[in-house]
Amino acid sequence: MKKRSLLWVVIIAIIVGLVAWWFNRTPAHDPHYDAAACVAVDVMHQASADDADFSNNIHIVIDNENSDYSINKVKFDANVAQVSVQRYKSLSPQQKAVAAQNLDTCISVMATGPDNKN
Repeated sequence: MKKRSLLWVVIIAIIVGLVAWWFNRTPAHDPHYDAAACVAVDVMHQASADDADFSNNIHIVIDNENSDYSINKVKFDANVAQVSVQRYKSLSPQQKAVAAQNLDTCISVMATGPDNKN
């Protein structure tokens, strides 16, 4: 009887661990959000210091990307937008200066990541 109850405790502990991991994992990186952050910075000139404003600008860009004629629509996810916001904010001042030159260089810098680390 003790073996059976110990087995159930182990199974429940594994299930609780998997559920905790599932809800606390980092969202996947999506390059669409990095490109939307670049549009917010380079085209809209709105690299807001406030994370919520920056995320809202990314949302606006993605909504515009998802126009009626768009084939592959990108569903907006606030958590993934925050990953791109933090990725942009972690860039060095030199990288931000290069990113501010134009959209192509911004996308290149965002793809490389902070201090040339992916």
